[in-house]
Amino acid sequence: MTPYELVFTEGNFESTIFPTIRAEAEEQELDSLQPQRFGFLSTAADVIRSVTPENAPPEALEQYRSLLFHAFHFWQSDRRLYVLDTASVRYLVEAAPRMQNWSLTLPKPSLYIQLPANLFWSSIAPDTPPEPVDGFFITLGSSGEPAGDEVARLEVLVVLGINKARAGFSVIPLGSEVGPGIPDIWAGDEREGGDFSNELPGGEIAGLYSMLTTGEVLKLVGRILWYIDSFPEAIVDVPLAAAVPDELAPRTYLSHLRITLTGSAAGEKLT
Repeated sequence: MTPYELVFTEGNFESTIFPTIRAEAEEQELDSLQPQRFGFLSTAADVIRSVTPENAPPEALEQYRSLLFHAFHFWQSDRRLYVLDTASVRYLVEAAPRMQNWSLTLPKPSLYIQLPANLFWSSIAPDTPPEPVDGFFITLGSSGEPAGDEVARLEVLVVLGINKARAGFSVIPLGSEVGPGIPDIWAGDEREGGDFSNELPGGEIAGLYSMLTTGEVLKLVGRILWYIDSFPEAIVDVPLAAAVPDELAPRTYLSHLRITLTGSAAGEKLT
């Protein structure tokens, strides 16, 4: 299941906590899409304090804050969930589409993108074992800078390490400013060996990918958002009643949109 289902569909998050956060933000006329301002909301701050273990390191507090920030906006955006087919994500990695003349666009202010199981691997730190990447929370809001609407802030939360034998999961918060005069989030130098090149022993045989840098995460996120915007015919609606996991269907019970590989994409100019 998605990390949202694992944490936020139980208890009173959707019935009480999230509506209270929204009401408080509206009352204070506060832009909750700015992470720093979101943390100033008393309800959000209380929740973060209640779930953060005592003596937790500072980075743990930031991880809980980022998870709540994304989960709240995911809920407020009608829980917009995209699930990638293996063929479509392999196209986006291997073909590296140019995305010329495309501006960053999200179908909702916040969404979650779920990758094929065990296809991408990453680590929360260089000295920790690699874990499978489940997907990304993505939230777009204003940067709060004087440039105003011309500059936006793309917040991403990488979720990894979801499995039946573990109660929780790992997260990596990161972000990037996007807008005129700012380098495209999908541009940048490749890491040594090439972006998404496998680092796991024997992973080449299985066709696995590794994501080791912020640049790789942002490039993949940018390509996925470009694909969603450019090929609406590739998006298949899976209603709640049909979202029952089996060996072929996604693992989530939420209604979602499947991102499939369309023949139109094959005709795009590639790098």
